[in-house]
Amino acid sequence: MNQLTLIKAAKELGTTSVVIDPNPAAPGRKMADFFYCVAADDYRETKKIAIKNKVHGIVTGQMEQPLKIMARLAADLGFIFHSPEVVERCRNKYLMKKVFQNNNVASARGKLFRADEVIRSESLNELGFPLILKPSDSYSSRGVFKINTFAELSNFIDRTRAFSSDNSVVLEEFIEGPEYSIEAITYEGKTTIVQYTEKIITPFPNTVEIGHIQPALIGHNQKRQVDSIVKMALKALGINNSASHTELKLTSKGPVIIEIGARLGGDFIPSYLTLASTGVDMDKAAIQVALGQEPDLKKKCSRHSYIKYLELEEGRLVTEIRDYSDISNHPEVVIAHVFVQPDDVIAGLTDSAKRPGCVMVHGGSNKEVRKRGEKLAGLLKSRIVLNGD
Repeated sequence: MNQLTLIKAAKELGTTSVVIDPNPAAPGRKMADFFYCVAADDYRETKKIAIKNKVHGIVTGQMEQPLKIMARLAADLGFIFHSPEVVERCRNKYLMKKVFQNNNVASARGKLFRADEVIRSESLNELGFPLILKPSDSYSSRGVFKINTFAELSNFIDRTRAFSSDNSVVLEEFIEGPEYSIEAITYEGKTTIVQYTEKIITPFPNTVEIGHIQPALIGHNQKRQVDSIVKMALKALGINNSASHTELKLTSKGPVIIEIGARLGGDFIPSYLTLASTGVDMDKAAIQVALGQEPDLKKKCSRHSYIKYLELEEGRLVTEIRDYSDISNHPEVVIAHVFVQPDDVIAGLTDSAKRPGCVMVHGGSNKEVRKRGEKLAGLLKSRIVLNGD
């Protein structure tokens, strides 16, 4: 759905959209001016389509997978995009840490362990427990766990390696403090912070995001510190002429960077949540930047918005999805969606793809959207009928 808003933004800007997707039934097929079904790793066909359609710029939404092929295409055809080197250090979590360390950017310390490397307790002494275990290059909280003791590592390591492209993993120090994401656009070396997002995650050991609230309740001085470290980190990574999604924690010693996506964020954050709270269309801004145009980042409103993801009992069978158009059409609802279908079995919340649905609301205060979001999420949850209900 994030890609749909990107196609919609292109249309509203009067730009022709050429969309490629490995899925022949991709939702954006009907919206696109031109659609091609192309395998995700087919560079030759992707380049051929770009030349045929006289493409002037490339952009993606929350997706990590296309970044490498897009960087290669940009280098070959002269598009405004990250270099392959920038993409590599932004996708590889350990390379990112090394960049931060070399540029004095406060970040979670960590160690890389390759596929054939035995992890010994003494090799973790300098980090100490608890730790966060994550794949070296995955996304959407897949394979990410909090580890309290060395003995717990064996419970999760195989699952984490399965989400890494080369089976390597990163173990990093657990940072205490509330977690946030920072939505930003960088154009010609100048970074504009568009919005601050508060994150709500599942209980550990999983770290799946089940809610986002904007604007985060961060004080003025904290915002100054956050702005400074985010801009410092983006510059260190070489992110320019791009949207970005920075995840960080606020500690007693100041903000600490967790990691940065060199793209628009996921979870409907830039496409719906930020638009609802600020009036800034980050999809349009990303397209404008890709075309070499100054992005429109003027805030048009100042509201609060909240997306709440549903939580359902693991292992239950979905027997019916009842009509929820009244919720979707509620005046304070931005979007409401159920992702599961009849005959699906509710999966455990081990990563973002396992969440069964969501509702997003807007309002005049943090307290108001929290209360409204929880109420409407409960109502939406009741429209998903499970066996035994």
